[in-house]
Amino acid sequence: MKKHCLILLFILLTGCSTKFAYKNADWLAYWYVDDYVSLNDAQEDLLDEHLKTWLDWHKNSELPAYIAHLKQIKIDIEQGNITPARIAYHNDKVIAHWHSVRAEIVPDLVSLAPNLSEKQVNTLFEELAEKEREKQKKRAKLSDEKRQKRWFTRTEKSLENWLGDITSSQKKMVESLYLAQSPSSHLWSNYRARYQTSLKSVLLNIVSGGNDRGKLKSLLLNPETFRSDELNKLNEQNRQSYHDFLYGVFLSLTEKQKQHLLSEIDDLIDDISELSQ
Repeated sequence: MKKHCLILLFILLTGCSTKFAYKNADWLAYWYVDDYVSLNDAQEDLLDEHLKTWLDWHKNSELPAYIAHLKQIKIDIEQGNITPARIAYHNDKVIAHWHSVRAEIVPDLVSLAPNLSEKQVNTLFEELAEKEREKQKKRAKLSDEKRQKRWFTRTEKSLENWLGDITSSQKKMVESLYLAQSPSSHLWSNYRARYQTSLKSVLLNIVSGGNDRGKLKSLLLNPETFRSDELNKLNEQNRQSYHDFLYGVFLSLTEKQKQHLLSEIDDLIDDISELSQ
């Protein structure tokens, strides 16, 4: 989850408004799944049943928790209770929100796995591998200068979404953050490759009649165990430098930027509250 936003949001649905994406989650899920594997009618019916159950659970159980967390963040901002430690606390809480969702849906995903065919499993991982190759190919084409420029543009735009116009000193903070972050894309790629190899092996065993459901559940609940020590170390260093960046930005907020940020949080709370009705 490398998203450059000031308050570490938990609903990050790229390219869609929160309300649109949530209300159309079933359609978006089919659209996303179809990018990797084609389901037959019976499989689509099963997925549809589970999607409805997941969304009902999420609406009743998780959305109220998101609202409460956003209100807590808002109070911290209003009272000036933003420190590196407090930012880390909110980051950990965001991760906990994700783990809650993962823990809820993984048992159902495990129960659905035997309905896949060997061909579907192979197709799924071929598509994943192809997308990874495309990602690496695109990255290799970018010069260091262009990659840096894109990173600056993306990060500054994210800040502006939450704060409005940013100051020259805040732009310098973005530049400093870039220098403080250690490149780790190759380590993430290696991690995904190792994880997907294990996942594919377990799924193929299950669809051929094997009893690896326990292994599948463990893999889906604990993908982080496939990260290398080097990746974990860099990830923690980058996380700390990002928290320091957020803290610096908070200290530099103008009153206008602060009110803009609080207004954006209020809008998000309103959106989620509407969805939870």
